[in-house]
Amino acid sequence: MGLFGDLRRLQKQANEISANYDPGAQMRAGMAQMQQLQQSMQAQTADLELLRTGTPGTATIIGLADTGARVNMQPMVRLDLLVEVGERPPYPVSREVLLPLGASAQAGVGQRVRVMVHPQQADRVLVQWGT
Repeated sequence: MGLFGDLRRLQKQANEISANYDPGAQMRAGMAQMQQLQQSMQAQTADLELLRTGTPGTATIIGLADTGARVNMQPMVRLDLLVEVGERPPYPVSREVLLPLGASAQAGVGQRVRVMVHPQQADRVLVQWGT
């Protein structure tokens, strides 16, 4: 075919790419990813604050389900906990959390884990894996 045949083939490929490329869809997908990352960073900041100001307690895992999501190869799981903190009677809390790979042996129904509980919002609980 030679040079001109290669150029025609390249032009055909460029036309197909142009026909299928939607910059608006690319922008919307990028914005959605940015919002997810921003929410994740806000949650991490809140967790760090909870480490500093929270009340220590313990919790029993009464339910565990994989959400199917992964972040840096770590599974996101839905935990149902029975939280015990201070003199308050045990109460249920559900949270979606990342399960560190090293903590998978600790994450099972009936297992007890350490938690930090927000002083004013008892449903805000941070699981402290591996401690």
